[in-house]
Amino acid sequence: MSILQRHLILSIILKIILIICFALGLFFTYQSQAFMSMSPFLYYTIQSNTWIALVEFALLIIDIISFIKNKEIKIPYFLYIIKYVCVVAITITFTVFFVLLAPYMASIGYVSYLYSPSNLFPHLFVPLFALADFFAVDYKFQNKKFDFFWGLSTPLYYLAFAMICYGLNVDFGGGQRFPYFFLDFLTNGWFNVGDGKFGVFYWIVILILYIIGLSFLIMFIKNIIKKKVEKKQNTNN
Repeated sequence: MSILQRHLILSIILKIILIICFALGLFFTYQSQAFMSMSPFLYYTIQSNTWIALVEFALLIIDIISFIKNKEIKIPYFLYIIKYVCVVAITITFTVFFVLLAPYMASIGYVSYLYSPSNLFPHLFVPLFALADFFAVDYKFQNKKFDFFWGLSTPLYYLAFAMICYGLNVDFGGGQRFPYFFLDFLTNGWFNVGDGKFGVFYWIVILILYIIGLSFLIMFIKNIIKKKVEKKQNTNN
């Protein structure tokens, strides 16, 4: 078996597992009582899961064709960028949930949800396999210097999406007008600080800075892996 075929097998396995995790996450999310009164697709979590699953499915088809032909199919640059954006998006889902939302949910009595399949599949398993696939399979991707700024695209889209939903009186469940507490300017205000409130404007600034840093870190790690693999290959040659 050639090196290319071994690489493709790893890629195919990781993508299949990710897609299965996505399907299970969606299934358990719809089964969960927490989402019976709302559409999960209103939330960044399920949207980011869907984006990465669709991209991985498209790349899975390419991998299978490449494996059958035993010839690597060149992936267009724009498709790598789309995948990178989706990897950043799903990593945001992972990190923001466990850093911000999990403690909040625990404080209001939703501890059992944290251990449920409807949480673990979309918030933990899909992000981890997405990162594993990106670092193990896409390290050869030659990015441009400021490509990491593309990581902001989905959060900025979702900010606009959430505000449009507010303007259209969309119910996110239980009469809630906002999908996440840090976007609730009715409760927290835009610029308030104190009295247990932190303005939405400051949350947005903090999250933008965090996402830029996260996007850069993911690209930085990928580039380190790329250099190590190339160095090893040059040594062997």
